[in-house]
Amino acid sequence: SLEIEPNSLTAITGKAGTGKTGIFDLLLKLNRQHQGDITIDGVNINDIPDGEYFSKISLLRKSPILFSMSIKDNFALVESNQNKVEDICMKLGIHNEIIKLKNGYNTVLGDNDGLPMSLKQLIATARTILKSSKIMLFDDALIGLDDSEQDRVLKLLLELKKDHTIVMITHERNVLKDAEKIIVM
Repeated sequence: SLEIEPNSLTAITGKAGTGKTGIFDLLLKLNRQHQGDITIDGVNINDIPDGEYFSKISLLRKSPILFSMSIKDNFALVESNQNKVEDICMKLGIHNEIIKLKNGYNTVLGDNDGLPMSLKQLIATARTILKSSKIMLFDDALIGLDDSEQDRVLKLLLELKKDHTIVMITHERNVLKDAEKIIVM
């Protein structure tokens, strides 16, 4: 049994196989709980229509899923305002990196695009943030980022927590030190 406070950064940590990702699977309705209730603001998640529910929640896993389309189109799936996109990319320190690409934001992503995995991870992070879900889940999403990249992501998430509930599965010490609550599995 656990409680995650709204408008906070909560870290979930623990050894492999202890059920950390299982918590996210329950929150994403990918698995049904066998006992008890999962509630958001006192409402059982199973009583919230899926369309409404999934507009309130987003997930970023450690292996980012980006579509074989341009960077701009990947962002447009959640945010069509290019100024907002560029603002988040600047805060994450990837805007200049993107515009230096031969085709900038029109660069098509794919298996053989030659882009560093850390850039793809930060693009996926930016897209998750741009969706602006009330609840943002990050499943080891900072793995593969260097310390300065992690710090930029954390700084932005700490700013966003005033309007969002952020839950991170992590072993990263810098995340653990900034979390309001740490749940050890």
